[in-house]
Amino acid sequence: MRAKQRTAYVDLKGGIELSVPAISIPPGAALFLVNFEPELNGGYRRINGYERVDGRAAPSDAVYYTVGVADASGISVGATLTGGTSGTTSEVIAKDGNTLGVTDLSGAGYTLSEAANGTTISAVEAQGGNDDQDLDNQWQLLAEDYYRDLITAVTGSGDILGAVQYGATKYAFRSDGSNTVMYKSSASGWTAVTFFHLLRFDSGVTGADADLVPGATIDGQSSGATATIKSIVQNAGAWDGTAAGYMVVDVTSGTFQDAENIRVGGVNKCVADGANSAITLSPGGKFQFVEHNYYGSSDTSYLYGCDGVNFAWEFDGEVLTPILFPGSTNPSYNTPKYIEAHTTHLFLSFPGGRLAHSSLGTPLVFSGLMAAAAFGLGAECTGLESRAGQVLAIYTQDGKTYGLYGTDVTNWDMKVISESFGGKDYTVRSLGTVFAIDDQGIVPLERVQAYGDFEGATVSRSVRPILDQYSDSIVQAFTAKDRNQYRVAFSDGTILVMSDDRAVGGSNYAFSTLQYPDIPTCFSDNSDESGNQVILFGDSSGFVYQAEKGYTFDGDEIESVCKLAFIHANSPSNEKRWHKVYTNIEAEWPISTMKIKWETNYATPHKPIFAGVTPDIKGGGGYFDVDNFDQIYFDAEQFSSAYNRLSGRGYNISILYYDKSKYTRPFVLESVELTYFAGRERRG
Repeated sequence: MRAKQRTAYVDLKGGIELSVPAISIPPGAALFLVNFEPELNGGYRRINGYERVDGRAAPSDAVYYTVGVADASGISVGATLTGGTSGTTSEVIAKDGNTLGVTDLSGAGYTLSEAANGTTISAVEAQGGNDDQDLDNQWQLLAEDYYRDLITAVTGSGDILGAVQYGATKYAFRSDGSNTVMYKSSASGWTAVTFFHLLRFDSGVTGADADLVPGATIDGQSSGATATIKSIVQNAGAWDGTAAGYMVVDVTSGTFQDAENIRVGGVNKCVADGANSAITLSPGGKFQFVEHNYYGSSDTSYLYGCDGVNFAWEFDGEVLTPILFPGSTNPSYNTPKYIEAHTTHLFLSFPGGRLAHSSLGTPLVFSGLMAAAAFGLGAECTGLESRAGQVLAIYTQDGKTYGLYGTDVTNWDMKVISESFGGKDYTVRSLGTVFAIDDQGIVPLERVQAYGDFEGATVSRSVRPILDQYSDSIVQAFTAKDRNQYRVAFSDGTILVMSDDRAVGGSNYAFSTLQYPDIPTCFSDNSDESGNQVILFGDSSGFVYQAEKGYTFDGDEIESVCKLAFIHANSPSNEKRWHKVYTNIEAEWPISTMKIKWETNYATPHKPIFAGVTPDIKGGGGYFDVDNFDQIYFDAEQFSSAYNRLSGRGYNISILYYDKSKYTRPFVLESVELTYFAGRERRG
């Protein structure tokens, strides 16, 4: 009797699973996922790319145009096409007969029959005017590469030490060989930020605080030096003749002298406590950032940072103000490594297990006489993270985790949450809860509180081999909040992705990996002026990149691999003749480069890896009145079920999806349907 054809339907979900026997791995899980990420509602999504940034036009925002000319033989790629009548210009990036591909169009547009570069315009510009998909892909990438080549590395040498989005501007830190320089993005690329000078003062007289304000002009009575105040910090005494602190000043002439009167409008206001000195940052640190509004106005959300080598600071977009302790000298331990905003205090961790916070609502003042406070942790701090303002999670090197409860010095309550769970450096990040990596894996704060010191607190057992392999090569953890992901980067460019589906009512954590060819040295995940998260990272060559941007790795191919766990269709002991596979895919663009391979019987050595085939995935479809007219294919599907015939026998089968391309847009592998003919049961 002929065997009956059967069907197995498998939702793709669960991510990488390396911790249970092969026969027990849930169907739809994966043995490895490279440059795929688990979707919150199921499926595996080919990731977005990343691209370099410096403030100039983003490559992924580039467009190209087709322009027809009577004779293109005299026009070279790289030339500027200039309309003799219209004055319109563009850069030639490609040629196809007498059709030019151009970008960087400037002006009102070409006019028909006008002279241009020794010929005439026969067809005016049409945006993305190639009907051939392959040519359209190529010319689009050429337009992006044109803008990419304009973007430069940050000036200096060595690693990018920090990169962060603050408002509408990106900032980066890199050594110039002597000091760490802060740069900001601009329409002309990275430009250095001026740090100004520091001038300490004491003996501030009654009422002087009304005159010693940003924008005021001061002079030294003895030296005749003059300066404009950029910011001022009073961190000791009172404005009754005992006020002391420091100012950030823009010196316009001369040098202030120790003990001379500082005047405004010829009237003494305070006394200089030393000469003015240039504000500098030493190289060698790794910057951590937090943005917070301590002052309550709509324009006083400032950036705060530290790097473990220098003092912490506040930055308002123009002025970097150091955070210094009271007195004329700065203690050697004022080199905080971690920084966090919590209950209107700024918290800093210092060498030797010191933890301190600022006065209430005044993040630059760390004076015990002004309601600041300090704590001893007994071990080096490895991370700080505020959980919704309710508790400050404090991680240490000796494996202890603390929780600081309360709101200020009147009711602080420091509790030991765990005696044996700590956090590795640069892995403590908040995503609904606080996550950290210790020797046992990734641990959410609430599971530490619930499970105490048991291994059950970890949520990463499925990828324990990966974490063990990279335990000593962690670069930094960061979040991708739109995708509810905690990510941790390692020193070879590998990034472990953990998707937390509790945001959509689930209770699971699913893992995958990314592989960046540009090796990150630091990450940040701040928000821009519209509240959108911007993930930035730097590398050792001095470039800064924005992740989750575009569909290439800065113009290079993305190689993506999804190898599913072996599927036995609920009959692990029955041999099967595998017949067909339907892969259900949601694609925003046709896919022409992906291949499928398969293995049977747990890839035993005598069983072959069956030759790859290319599925027909049209993609790019859409809906009228919903999608943009020029961004969909009207004869294409939005959801594609790609069919491929299988061959081979085995008790189980694993499907592998592979793509390597500069042109493939993100797509989602949602499910597979396998047809097979059941055979006899295993004997012996």
